[in-house]
Amino acid sequence: MLKQRIEILRSASMIDDIVAEYVNAVIDQFLPQQYEESKMEMFTTHLAMATQRALNHGEVEMMDDGIWKDVQMAKTFLEAKEVLRGLKENAPVEIPESEDRFLLMHLCNLLEKEG
Repeated sequence: MLKQRIEILRSASMIDDIVAEYVNAVIDQFLPQQYEESKMEMFTTHLAMATQRALNHGEVEMMDDGIWKDVQMAKTFLEAKEVLRGLKENAPVEIPESEDRFLLMHLCNLLEKEG
C-alpha cells in the first residue's frame, strides 16, 4: 500500500523517479509491518514531498517554535534524530533543516510505542 501511494505521487508528476526510488528504499528499510500503517503513510508521504522540494530548491516554512519544543521533548526524539541522520546519508539531495523538523516530528510519532 505504501509503495502504491508513492507510485501515485510519481505518476501524477508530484515526485521524480529518483525520489520515488529513494522513498521506496526507505519503505523497504523500515519494514512497514512493524509500524502503524497510517503513521508510515504520513512519514513516507512527507519524506517524498520534502525530498522533491529540496530537489526543486523549494522551501517549507520553519516549524512553529512551540511545536518544535514539543517535538524535542518526545521520548523518541534522540532515536528519531539518529534515524533521520541515516536517511539523509542516502538521500538524493541535501534536505534542509526546515524539512528536518517536520521529518523528525513524523519520525517521533512513528517510533512511539503504543500503550
